[in-house]
Order: sequence, then C-alpha cells, then structure tokens
Amino acid sequence: MLNTLLLFIFSSFVLTISPGPDLLFVLSTSMQKGWKSGFRLSLGLTTGILIHTLIVVLGVGSVLALYPNILRLIELLGASFLIYLAIQSWRTKHTIIVQPKKKVSQNLYITGFVMNISNPKVSLFFLSFFPGFLFHESWSNAIQFLILGGIFYVQALFVFFSFSILAHRLTNKLQSFKQDDRWNKVQALILLIISLILIYP
Repeated sequence: MLNTLLLFIFSSFVLTISPGPDLLFVLSTSMQKGWKSGFRLSLGLTTGILIHTLIVVLGVGSVLALYPNILRLIELLGASFLIYLAIQSWRTKHTIIVQPKKKVSQNLYITGFVMNISNPKVSLFFLSFFPGFLFHESWSNAIQFLILGGIFYVQALFVFFSFSILAHRLTNKLQSFKQDDRWNKVQALILLIISLILIYP
C-alpha cells in the first residue's frame, strides 16, 4: 500500500513539473505580479483538479469518453474565454492607478480555474491514470480515486506554490522588467498558446 502511494506521488510530481502551459503561466504571472498572484492562479488551477477528480469518481469521465462532442464544446468555450483574456492583456498598459486587490485576486483564481476545467482531457487522463495505483483490496474504487485525487491536488499545489516563490525571488529586484508593457504581450501570447492547445489538441 505505502509503496504504491509513494510511487503515485513520485509519478504525479514528475508529471506536474514537466514543462507545460499551466506551469509556464504560473511562472510568468509570479514573475510579473509577485508570488501572491501566482498563489491565486495556482489555487484556481488546482481547484480544477478537484473537479476532475469528482468527475472521475462520479463516472462522468466515462460519459465524456463516449461523447467527444461534449469534450469539444467544453474545450472551445474555455479557449474562447482565454482568447478574450489574451486580448485584454495585450491591450493593458501600466498606469499609476492601483486596481482593487480583491478584483485582481478573483480574476486570477477564475482564470486558473477555467484554464484547468476547460480541458476535459484531464478527467480522461485521471480515468486512465488512477486505476494503475489502486492501493487497497477492500476499499471501493471511488474512495481510492478520491484519495489519489487529493494527493495529486496537494502535490500540484505544492509544486505551483514553490515555483511561484522561486520565480518571484528571481525577478524580485528587476522592477523595470516587471513594469515593462511588453511583459503584458508575453502574458497574452501564453494565454493564446493555451487556447490554441485546447482548440487543436
């Protein structure tokens, strides 16, 4: 049991730190806006992991696998939202006006959540990934999937938080870099790339 769980944690960690759009966006957000903003984005991303876990536990993942049109609809809706955010980011310029912190926090959380939940292939991945790490003979698959999903959530949150702090510290003294309007263009391009991945998987 313990060996299986340790192997699952290791495998999940390797998958999470593999270069991908989610981690790239966490890094770029933390570099530009600080580790707290990276944390908010990370919370949104990992909340999506919990939803995907519930989808698998409730058997919805199997339904999605049978009806690919539903997958495409979810992906296209999510991609449309990210393209909208990319356009907004491209147009944004630094000003002396300080936006309310609460509004920024909500937007970052929602952005991360939409990025993750609009990729239903995560549910299908969990559906194929989790059964290989069932660790208890008498417990139901649903309970074990919940535990595995919780473990995946915790390690992903740890990784994203760690990279947020690391990225912030690396750029902490580069204030001119953070305030460069061109950085908004970089953020916009990252969002556009993520949306294209959803549209053309």
